[in-house]
Amino acid sequence: MHSIGKQAMRPERRTRLSAALAVGASIVLGGQAWAQDACLGTAEALHLTAEQTADIKGRELRLGFLTNNISDDFSRTLVAGGEAHAGELDVELIVNSADFDANTQLSQFDALVQQQVDGIFLTAVDAGSIGQAVRRANDADIPVFIVGGAPARGDVIAVMNASSYQGSLDAGTALMEHIGEPNAKIAILGIPFALQTIRDREKGILDAVGAAGGQVISLQSDFSQETLLQLATNVIQANEDLGGIFATWSLAVNAATEAVKQSGRDIPIAGYDSEAPGYAELASGETNIVALSGQQAALQGRAAIDGLAQSILGAELCEEIITPNLLVTAENHAEMWAVQYPGATPPWEN
Repeated sequence: MHSIGKQAMRPERRTRLSAALAVGASIVLGGQAWAQDACLGTAEALHLTAEQTADIKGRELRLGFLTNNISDDFSRTLVAGGEAHAGELDVELIVNSADFDANTQLSQFDALVQQQVDGIFLTAVDAGSIGQAVRRANDADIPVFIVGGAPARGDVIAVMNASSYQGSLDAGTALMEHIGEPNAKIAILGIPFALQTIRDREKGILDAVGAAGGQVISLQSDFSQETLLQLATNVIQANEDLGGIFATWSLAVNAATEAVKQSGRDIPIAGYDSEAPGYAELASGETNIVALSGQQAALQGRAAIDGLAQSILGAELCEEIITPNLLVTAENHAEMWAVQYPGATPPWEN
């Protein structure tokens, strides 16, 4: 666990979730309120004004930032984006990673509730099991902002998602167009999360394959890149006419890439998540990766802080907040890197 921002004793929380809900579609600032035309539904709409920023800086807020893991570039960038913005707002940010363990995340969540933080941002390991903890946050008037999918129980101020379905559909369509053959056999490597966003990714590639007249011959998933590598190797060895591989998350992209290299065969790859290893592959000029769909993690991390701040100020957030994906290819990888990982050194320069 680590934190940034003010370390002084926090004053009594000035704004509770119940007060925010009572305000409804208005924003309170400096004792004055004005009408909010519509719910805030985009990362851009969540941006704080100069007056709101000054108000938040004066509150000495303490927020919890819980991630399901921190083993991939997306999660690390998500946290970094949140930390940087929290620092700009003089907000103390308590960050924890559950390392894909639902029980660990429940304990971390309950600890934040007991500490009476001013808000919690969450990327859930399991949307079902986290529901009871969200209800405890509701009872304590602590707003919860979640990425992925709504919990089975409890209320959140909003659910933030990347364009999961469209991102997979776009990358899958690029894969099928590259293959350019009817009845192409496609293997899918996934992640065993019981989240709507993961189902949306799978539906996106299934629709892309179906629209092109292809056929999915396997859909296997695991959390371990080593296991995913073995799964990809097995499906390659078992199918001499395999047309392509689609990976629905970053470690699966890495595993598919390595498996194809080891096989010595020319099997095209596409996937969801464009992270440093994928960018390095695209920059190399010698890769089987056709396209990757990239979530804007830094943008989401910043939006998470803004969203909680807006809620604390009394704003109404839309039920779902969508952030756009980037379609990354060998032709545009340098431009997309600058958008997706602002300020970070590109992997091809290391």
